[in-house]
Amino acid sequence: MTNTIELCDWKVHWRLTESAGIAIYLANYKGRRVLWEGSLPFVVIDHQVDHQRDDSEETSHSHGPFWVPLGARTLAEPVRTNEFRGGFEIAADFVAGPFRYTQLWRFHKDGRLGPWLTIYGNGVHDSHTYHPHWRFDFDIDGSQHDVLQIREDNSWKDILSEGWFPAEMNDDGAQWRQIDRGTKASISIRPHHREDAELYALRYNDGEWPPFTPHGPSGQAFPAAFVGEEKIQDEDVTLWYVGHVHYDHSFPFTAGPWLEVRKK
Repeated sequence: MTNTIELCDWKVHWRLTESAGIAIYLANYKGRRVLWEGSLPFVVIDHQVDHQRDDSEETSHSHGPFWVPLGARTLAEPVRTNEFRGGFEIAADFVAGPFRYTQLWRFHKDGRLGPWLTIYGNGVHDSHTYHPHWRFDFDIDGSQHDVLQIREDNSWKDILSEGWFPAEMNDDGAQWRQIDRGTKASISIRPHHREDAELYALRYNDGEWPPFTPHGPSGQAFPAAFVGEEKIQDEDVTLWYVGHVHYDHSFPFTAGPWLEVRKK
């Protein structure tokens, strides 16, 4: 199977990583660069106290957080590509202990992308929460004039510095967008199925790239460990989308953002 796909006005490259699932890189839409690289660096699972279990079974490590690397060692079946009406997808199944997932990258002819993770709900016990982390390095018409915006009061507001931005749904569903100041082309980001999600915006720096683990310097949680006061307007920006899938959701549950390319 080739790692380059040209269909439905898209040209994308993909590779299977050791711990960050299927990574997409050098993705173009209608001949123009959209994504430098996107991946799923890790899924963290937290188990709450299970009051139905005997106390003697509980230990200080029985609740997590557990880190599940998705990659070559946890791949259950070969990576596959499928075509559907108006698009195509790259998909892979992973099994790690009691946890099972299907990772999807869906590309639509109308410029939408669906980087999703289907979670099948297995775990140590029912009371648990999944935290999948996606990382996106968008290059909408280049990497040096990125501007990140957040939707507030039905208008778009520039984000000047690194930070953490929880989702708050609005009329059209788009919560954030990254635009190229020169061409005004953009990519919008909205949570899938109104899921509980948040976005971290970081200025690109060497050393804040693969391989990733859930912990940064001094044991701080990643990517929060790298959020500082660096300016991100008109800079090369990397975005982390973090979903939170709680045990009381119906399973299987598909998490992840909807992305949409809008070219001027």
